[in-house]
Amino acid sequence: MYGKLRQAVMIPLAMACAACGQARIATIKPPADLLACANEPVAPDLPGHDQQARRDAMTLEYILSLRSAWGDCHSKLSGIAAWSSSQ
Repeated sequence: MYGKLRQAVMIPLAMACAACGQARIATIKPPADLLACANEPVAPDLPGHDQQARRDAMTLEYILSLRSAWGDCHSKLSGIAAWSSSQ
């Protein structure tokens, strides 16, 4: 009889203790605006050598666009690093 009484008390106690488990740790994701970089520009189709001034202008525009895309990704990576270190 003592054994059955102990079982009657232990089963609800075990169930109550199992419900007190630790909560899951939530994964924190970085802000969405820091996860996408600007697209790399497409290289232009340059005109012939007879239009050197136009070639130079198109090349400069391409290089500046490429540099801008790099700067976008670099700043976002720096933002993720700063965000991560503050967490």
